[in-house]
Amino acid sequence: MNETEFKRMIAGKLAYYRKKEGLTQGQLAELLHYSDKSVSKWERGEGLPDAYVLYQLTEHFGITMNDLCSEANPAAVDKAKERRRFVPVLSIGLAWLTASVVFFLLKLLVPELDRVWLAFIYAVPVSFIIATVFSTLWYDLLARCVSVSGIIWGVFVSVLLTFPIAKVLYLLIICIVFQIIVIIWFIMRYRTKTN
Repeated sequence: MNETEFKRMIAGKLAYYRKKEGLTQGQLAELLHYSDKSVSKWERGEGLPDAYVLYQLTEHFGITMNDLCSEANPAAVDKAKERRRFVPVLSIGLAWLTASVVFFLLKLLVPELDRVWLAFIYAVPVSFIIATVFSTLWYDLLARCVSVSGIIWGVFVSVLLTFPIAKVLYLLIICIVFQIIVIIWFIMRYRTKTN
């Protein structure tokens, strides 16, 4: 790609993200402390903003520098982000549907079972396992920390309600220690990532 093509590509993306935010060229220029003529020039592909302005634009639009400078179509990137919202929700919904089917089948085939409702309790840690997979693929460290914590406490509640354990306190201590380890690990990962 030559310089002219690069400028046109950036111009198209700047216009796309500005319009998506519902901003005029003047409003965007005001946010950046530039003139609307500068923004117009950038969007026509006649010039490029400097590196710091590109950084400001990515921060304002909630995108990465790669989103702005790669050849990927921003509309396609937006569709991929939309899928990132719905695929985990649908997957977790499938876990709950499975729990409902298991509940129904057990009630139908073995009506004397009185603790069939545990199928829904087991769906909780399964849901958090699914959330952990997707948060690892697509989301930030906080989402991962929350989903791993959900696994810990979902398993705790499942074991607590499944088995009549007289020494539940020991299991609670294990879960608390594990939760502290998870929090410390994610704090260390966050600090490593920001440094």
